[in-house]
Amino acid sequence: MKITPVKGRPMLHWVGKRTIDTVNAYPAQLVEIYNVENPEKEPIYDRFKDGPNLVFHGDNKEILSTLLVQGFRGKIDLIYIDPPFASGADYVRKVKLRGKKENLEAEGHSVIEQTQYTDIWANDNYLQFMYERLSLMRELLSEKGSLYLHCDWRMNSYLHLAMDEIFGKSNFLNLVTWRRQIVRGMKTHAEFMPFSSDYIYLYAKDKDNAIWNKIEKVNAISLEEAERKYKKDDKDFFATSDPGTYSDESIIKLYEEGRIYVTRGGKLLIKDGKVSVTAGKIRIKYHRETVGDKVLEKTVVDNIWDDIPGLGVNPNEYLDYPTQKPEPFLERIIEASSNKNSIVLDCFVGSGTTAAAAEKLGRRWIAADLNKGAIQTTMKRIQTCIDKPLGIAHYRVNNYDFQAEHELKEIVVSKYGVDTDRKAGFFDGTLNGTLVKIADLTKPLTRLDIQLIKDELQNRPDETRDITVLCNGSEVGIQEELDTENQRRPINKIIVQDIQRDGVTTYSPAEVEVDFKKEGQNVKITIVDYISPTILARLEIDRTELFDVHIDDFRAQIDCVLIDTDYTGEHFTIVESDVPKKKTDFVEREYTVELPHPDARVAVKIIDMLGEETIVVE
Repeated sequence: MKITPVKGRPMLHWVGKRTIDTVNAYPAQLVEIYNVENPEKEPIYDRFKDGPNLVFHGDNKEILSTLLVQGFRGKIDLIYIDPPFASGADYVRKVKLRGKKENLEAEGHSVIEQTQYTDIWANDNYLQFMYERLSLMRELLSEKGSLYLHCDWRMNSYLHLAMDEIFGKSNFLNLVTWRRQIVRGMKTHAEFMPFSSDYIYLYAKDKDNAIWNKIEKVNAISLEEAERKYKKDDKDFFATSDPGTYSDESIIKLYEEGRIYVTRGGKLLIKDGKVSVTAGKIRIKYHRETVGDKVLEKTVVDNIWDDIPGLGVNPNEYLDYPTQKPEPFLERIIEASSNKNSIVLDCFVGSGTTAAAAEKLGRRWIAADLNKGAIQTTMKRIQTCIDKPLGIAHYRVNNYDFQAEHELKEIVVSKYGVDTDRKAGFFDGTLNGTLVKIADLTKPLTRLDIQLIKDELQNRPDETRDITVLCNGSEVGIQEELDTENQRRPINKIIVQDIQRDGVTTYSPAEVEVDFKKEGQNVKITIVDYISPTILARLEIDRTELFDVHIDDFRAQIDCVLIDTDYTGEHFTIVESDVPKKKTDFVEREYTVELPHPDARVAVKIIDMLGEETIVVE
């Protein structure tokens, strides 16, 4: 499928800049459904119109391409994205057991963390990454569609130029500045003033056709402040600076009620049913709504948003997810630039705030993320955000299973104490005076891996440090060959450390015991026990001390429980879900479900606090 060329002339150049001329569909596998009957094996627009909302796990470039091919081109009215900011930071989620107010810490290390959101870029790579995805998003927007791009000071100027090129300068609508925090603590000592704002660029597919619903905000101010800002007469009427639009007949009626005044000392003249003034302008007095001792002040929302605080204000909403945005923030965007029948897309969905806000406001929505933890968080959140959410179909695109190598690398870095360096290029950091190369931990070390290290050293003639290679197993004979070479090599000795031999645990499947007991047409399900060796290893807990020292209940390791009452193995249908609303609450031990037919098989999916999923089938 071809895509439309970008709108404007090139305004920004970077190494490797290239446009997308064609897109291809990528395989989409149905993984999970919630409140959906007869789901489609492929996400097709013609079925989506009347069917479930969509969640995609995978690379959003491939997801956006698949949506285009599957009929969503020109069908989406609103896109909001909160992409990586190129901040040079790794965003992570902490491992926190249920029922614990504090995070567990491993001896000698901070609490083990699972990578949730990686934000490490070179500028050229970052701009190409965004350029490709923004071009695809424009294709998906309807002629009345808009895109909100959330960023901070690091890349906002570059992104502005890229958006001008893709959407055309004439379709730039506004730049919102959001005060996301009040300066406190160490930030008060920041050099050259602390950063307290994010920026949201608003572009339209076609400025003349873009959906726009006027949005207002309400401030509660004290009576004293209201009386200072607005004139108040002896009848408790406040004046307003907004005259509105009134007919002569209406103004005459308001005048008779004592609700008209004229600025600059002018006078109101009424003759033959016509209204005029000698000077100044007509203003209307009115009662302001009050709540308690506060006066409510309604104003039109402008492009300075300082009335929506960051997280921490509403603890019931916070999900311990890095980069999470408050729901009122997304609700404002959705209400302004979409209608009840609109489709809203967020392909960096993170904690699912866009999906939750769209669900509550009655919009259709599509959510996508590369991160498995983000998908799990979004799925849980939607199931509990309102009483009866619309159905959800969860697809994996291109069989993408995120994080396998990256998560293992993070574990190894933590266990060995590698001093990582994002500017090191080919190498990953240093350890005890040596350069460190972490091999692909999803497979054994090969001779090709060693040759690539040697080739890199050829390009670094002044490098005198030895090399430590951390690997997960190796081809037979590699160690012996390197030992021989190292005897002849005065510098750049290559030393292999096998994490298997060192006893480093990267992943072990959970040990689960679930009891199923049929009682007529019902099945009683009892979760008897759950042990995650991976959680214990990462938190450095001896399993013999687990219940005596660290937790009182094995359910502290379990995040949520999902039940499919007619599991076929093709996909998981969520019929019952146990998603505790509070982090201090446990899932239930026992569940009773009704079988849809005598031959039905019951499956239980347990997702633990690390995001690992285990399915147990009756």
